[in-house]
Amino acid sequence: MGDIARRARAAWLAGDSVELTRLMATRSIELWFTVDPDELAQMIADLPPNELNRSAEAALAARLVAPEAMRDLVLPATERREELPPHLRRWMVLVDGWQARLSGDLELAYDILSGLPAIIEADRTLIDPTHGVRGLYLNQAALTAALLGRFQEALSLYQRVLRVRPALELTFLAREAHIRSALIHGMYGTRDAARAHLVEARALRRSVSWVEPLLDVEQNLAEALLDEDPVAGFERALQLSYGHMGEFWPFHLLILHRTSVIAERRVDSRERIEALQSAGIGAGSSGLPGSVTHALLALDSLLSGNVPRAREELQGVDAANWPTRVVRDLVQIASSSPRSAIADLNAAATLTKGLRQADRHRLLLRALAEFLSGEPTAVQAAVEHLSDLHRQSGAHEVAVLRTLSPRLLGRLAEHVPGLVPPGKELPPSGVLDDPRLTAHELDVLAGLARGETREQIASSLFRSVNTVKSHQRSLYRKLGVGSRHDAVIRATVLGYL
Repeated sequence: MGDIARRARAAWLAGDSVELTRLMATRSIELWFTVDPDELAQMIADLPPNELNRSAEAALAARLVAPEAMRDLVLPATERREELPPHLRRWMVLVDGWQARLSGDLELAYDILSGLPAIIEADRTLIDPTHGVRGLYLNQAALTAALLGRFQEALSLYQRVLRVRPALELTFLAREAHIRSALIHGMYGTRDAARAHLVEARALRRSVSWVEPLLDVEQNLAEALLDEDPVAGFERALQLSYGHMGEFWPFHLLILHRTSVIAERRVDSRERIEALQSAGIGAGSSGLPGSVTHALLALDSLLSGNVPRAREELQGVDAANWPTRVVRDLVQIASSSPRSAIADLNAAATLTKGLRQADRHRLLLRALAEFLSGEPTAVQAAVEHLSDLHRQSGAHEVAVLRTLSPRLLGRLAEHVPGLVPPGKELPPSGVLDDPRLTAHELDVLAGLARGETREQIASSLFRSVNTVKSHQRSLYRKLGVGSRHDAVIRATVLGYL
């Protein structure tokens, strides 16, 4: 690939537009990944339009690698797709998908890219006859799936990249697939698989592509995620710049916050996330880019006990992806809507299928919601379920539960030896340990505190007496009391009155 870059520079400096156009048409991928993007854009901008018009291949490559330079250039050779041969139509589809993703429409981008023959057709050979084109298509589709939060689909696409042995000059395609698979597995799949992908990534011979230093940053992020020392892992993640990760930046924030929870350094991660949100990063985009800052700030507010603020930070955020949905369901649980959360978590099974950690998170949240519902049968079933799940749980899950419900964690520790490290005392209560009252229950509570009868409360709230009675029973159950007097005293102690 270095030879192609040298030949392109020589042609450019000599003003040989014919040779440069020929190289763009026949060796597009090598040029894209070996010549610095800004330099390549300048090469393309310096080409005479009539020279590009003579080659549909070169024109399409120009649109792909330097869309800014080609924005105002009309290329008749590529205007009618039906007149182009199949391989050029595929290039145009890739251009469309890429531009849709960069504009923030990830759903459209994935619909476009997943329709490419390289994605649909079965892999027929272990040798790539396309000289990297197929691997490029698969990697672009996988990246788009990952940014949409479709992690299992992304892993499957990356695995297809890895089934074909790359040429020495294209090893960066395989290294990218290994590192990004490690990041997804480390967060949502299996950590052993993540470590295995990192080992394979380190063993690959480095190419001369400008992509390699960017992949080094992603590899450092994966290593920070898998670091056995939580404080060291967080420090490594904090020192990395999201800007060096290109479109994969949402994973930097997810991992930064995850490691900060374990290291008890959430203030530092919140400052970084707030700064990026203020800068408008991800604004107007779908998928993870458009939701990750809102979701992580909402989770941080929830872990700090500020449920109203968490609800506000999630306003208008699309929860179609799993990381955002986790936070939304946690906020529902904290807002005294455990049944809604349970129904939503059951419906989310398709999002976590095949992802061991993500599915365990989903079941943990469902059991937590059942536990907090207050129904004795559900509480006992939840403790048994959680005890079994926590035998496989990681440090992040324990840290989150320690903050949300140390009382529940303490009960689980009775069934799971070693769940709580020796000598580390649990707080007396957490965010979810105190009862969460609904707006209707708070209205009834206020009436009780004023000394009103059920009939008076019903009249002032425009509700039936039976409805008020139902809310009052629920209120007593959550507060653990049996009388109006005790309810008012308990609610005053808890800060509701």
